[in-house]
Amino acid sequence: MNKLIAFGSSTILKKTAYPSLVAQRLNFEYVCRAKPTNSNHKIARMILSYQDYKPGDFILVEWTSNIRHEFRTELGWVGSSMATYKKGTGSFEESYYQNGPGQWEYNGVYSTLKEIVLAQTFLKANNINYLFIFYPDEILYSTLYQKPDEYIGSLIKLINWDQFLNFNQHGFQEWCRINNYEFESDNSHPAASAHQLAADYIIENFKIPS
Repeated sequence: MNKLIAFGSSTILKKTAYPSLVAQRLNFEYVCRAKPTNSNHKIARMILSYQDYKPGDFILVEWTSNIRHEFRTELGWVGSSMATYKKGTGSFEESYYQNGPGQWEYNGVYSTLKEIVLAQTFLKANNINYLFIFYPDEILYSTLYQKPDEYIGSLIKLINWDQFLNFNQHGFQEWCRINNYEFESDNSHPAASAHQLAADYIIENFKIPS
């Protein structure tokens, strides 16, 4: 049986999440490689590090927020986020987001685009079919994306946008908010009913090889 392997963050962890529903409908074995608070750096690293790809597998990736980052230290891989670091501690995270490159939108946008290029290059080189989806659509509506400089413009041109599916020109999260779909009690993650609608949208709008 072919596998549908999902990479992303906490949005797609549950069995009621749309990647799992899509796998059920297509009769794929489902493998969830998502982790809570994943950054786009970590998502790309996990795609390249996964060791059990087989012919016929399909990859579904939900890219997350640009304000999350991942770094390699002597302690291993360490994730950080502008939304969760503790102020007043003098930590590396505080320095990165308060006074360093983490404070600038540019660094989040270009680094995410680089991770997308890297993941696509790897998947294409290994003849693995895939679909990319944005959860927040902060890149799509960033001035840096809509009016890019030469560097970001070159990264944008390297990406195969035919392998992306947007929900009526939006990421999954914003699409849910615009349509007043139900969210969980944390008001951050779409509820199971919204995932069902997302699965419908994907099946209807993207041809997944079976």
